[in-house]
Amino acid sequence: MKLLITAILLSSVTAQAQIDISKPSPEAATVPAPQISTSIKSKPDIRLQGKWRMTGNRYLTGSLLLLSGAAKGFNETLQFNWNGFHSVFPKANPHWFWPAYSFKNKYKDGDPAKGAKFPLSTSLLVMTTDQYHLNNFIHRASMTAALVIKIGEGKKPFKHYVFDALYYSACYQLGFGAVYYPFKARN
Repeated sequence: MKLLITAILLSSVTAQAQIDISKPSPEAATVPAPQISTSIKSKPDIRLQGKWRMTGNRYLTGSLLLLSGAAKGFNETLQFNWNGFHSVFPKANPHWFWPAYSFKNKYKDGDPAKGAKFPLSTSLLVMTTDQYHLNNFIHRASMTAALVIKIGEGKKPFKHYVFDALYYSACYQLGFGAVYYPFKARN
């Protein structure tokens, strides 16, 4: 029965049909049968959305991509510009920040042969073991959140997608550059 109802609803939605239960069939004695009207609705005019402009949604998703870029820039700094990072933060613990040492934090006594330090420390909870994996988590989570928010928007003119691509690329690169280049210059 659930399959039948699902199939009927799916076919009515995909066929752009409309179910009208306000007019019962004269043959139906007790239960009014729904009539299906196949009037096709006109497609919405997407040109009504006008100019591309900054909205609260774009500020939020742009900020998430800026954070994502900053996390990626921080990872690149830790991995390839450790001397520049260490010159700015000389008291930073290399066993947390420097990936050459910190990757061992997820294992018992820092030895991969001994297995995981705690349950899920090498998979789901790896971001709690060192800065490199925490940055990876922040990078991916903020990128995914921005993507999920953008998916919920309606259809737009093509030029809006072009402007969005430029805007979000700039946000990501700004976040990356703000974190990576100052440390690279000190390397």
